[in-house]
Amino acid sequence: MSQRNFLILALVIFLIPSFSFAWSQNQTFFVDPNYDVSGRTQISTQLIKTTNQFYFYVDSDWYEHFSDKNQLASVLYSLATEFEYQIYPNLTNLLGFEDTPGIDNDKRVIIVLEPLQNNYAGYIRSGDGLPLKLNPTSNQGQIIFLNANLITKSPLNFLEYELGHEFGHLIVLKQKPQAETWFQELIAEFAGQISSSDASEITKKRAQSFLYTTEVNLLDWKNTEKDYAKVYLLALYLREQFGPSFFQEVLRDPNNGVLAFDAVLKKRGLSFEEVYLNWLITNLYNNCENNLKYCYQDLNLKNFSVVPYSYYLPMQQKSLLSVTDSLSGFTAKWQKLNGGLGTVELKFTLPEATPIGKIPYLLEDKTGKKTLGFLDFSSSNMQTLYASNMGSQNVAIYFIPFLGLEGKIGQMYYYSWEATNLDSSNQTEKEMIQALEQKVAALQQQLADLKLQLAYLQTQKGNLQCTGFSADLAYGMTSPEVKCLQQFLANLGPEIYPEKLVTGYFGPLTQAAVKRYQALKGIVATGYFGPLTRAQANQEL
Repeated sequence: MSQRNFLILALVIFLIPSFSFAWSQNQTFFVDPNYDVSGRTQISTQLIKTTNQFYFYVDSDWYEHFSDKNQLASVLYSLATEFEYQIYPNLTNLLGFEDTPGIDNDKRVIIVLEPLQNNYAGYIRSGDGLPLKLNPTSNQGQIIFLNANLITKSPLNFLEYELGHEFGHLIVLKQKPQAETWFQELIAEFAGQISSSDASEITKKRAQSFLYTTEVNLLDWKNTEKDYAKVYLLALYLREQFGPSFFQEVLRDPNNGVLAFDAVLKKRGLSFEEVYLNWLITNLYNNCENNLKYCYQDLNLKNFSVVPYSYYLPMQQKSLLSVTDSLSGFTAKWQKLNGGLGTVELKFTLPEATPIGKIPYLLEDKTGKKTLGFLDFSSSNMQTLYASNMGSQNVAIYFIPFLGLEGKIGQMYYYSWEATNLDSSNQTEKEMIQALEQKVAALQQQLADLKLQLAYLQTQKGNLQCTGFSADLAYGMTSPEVKCLQQFLANLGPEIYPEKLVTGYFGPLTQAAVKRYQALKGIVATGYFGPLTRAQANQEL
């Protein structure tokens, strides 16, 4: 820095009024040994800057050996000015306020510059992060720790992002102290995005970290680069789709986690599962030409697309590839089928216990253009896709199996798919099989109707008294709880369950009624009476 600029800076700092505060010039802070470069549990610090919003403390040992203190002062001045006049008012107006130290009515944010390990830019601590002279369990506010080694080496826009990110954590801890880690980090990444004067490089870095992700579970947090990338990109997508005020609504909603997002989206006639599935498609499709809900509008992500897990079908007649795979609750996979010759049959089969409503797929031609479609499992657990001209006009099929909130967290659910090259004789045989399958399905429907008619005689004994639902119910089940479900649906009126049959058998009429009820309540209409639908019904009971 030139001598002239340093004199101007010194004059500006001199003109900042002094403040009375309870924090002394030297303090000892507890720190996290997992982040500290030397694995320490506490550090001695000295106060180097006070502003209207901040106390800046710095690790005494680090500061003693740091050579360019003038540069540090300049960076802190720029960062503090940007935070006080831009970042702080923007974030607090949008998301709410942070918890404050509460000492002698002093509400300044405490920032400690601590040398951290290279892969960490900052973290926060509450309670035991307070100075030793205070009760370490008092929760009198939170402290932001920033990596001292990055302060003078990083561009200002990155420091703005990092400070906004950590300050976002303070806001979430104040507004939703019980929030899950993924939720806290998603809001913090959003706060970082809107705090940086230019987040281009951060966006590119996050996208690069996510590029080779073939499987994602939003709720599972392992504190990896991919975890930060997934919530950063999802936050960016939600901001593009619904605007910054969307996050304000989520923080103010009384629910936590997914339920908070779902409640806010229901006001817009959507569900979180639906929007989340659109985001999953966006990460593979990313095409703004036909529908903005399937793309990133940020120009830094114009050509972004994850690299899915690939399978290969040999390019010989009658080649066959069979795969059995699994998903846990709220997990999605990006998968790709290469190869194939002529017409390729791709058949998906779901066990009754696997509540997948639909699977998006993309057919890619040799120019790289992708065409989006969906396999709908609401009426059948087996769906087939036929892709013609494989190996000539078309080159790959992508698909995204996704299990939403209907699946229990931690439980594994299975699905299978089979890809086959068809020749002309195969196609003729297939058409005959399809005709027979349709006849069998019609006979099964007639049999189910007869069962319902026979069971109708048992519904004349009076209404059931049901107090709630404790288990998931699905097509094909027979139980007293199914009777309770049917009575509940019948009581809602003919718009939901016009047949009003209370038989105990979960057949096509009951499934159709459940779908109508789910659509009415803004739940994905799968016909499967799972956790979300049960919770809604129990609330009404």
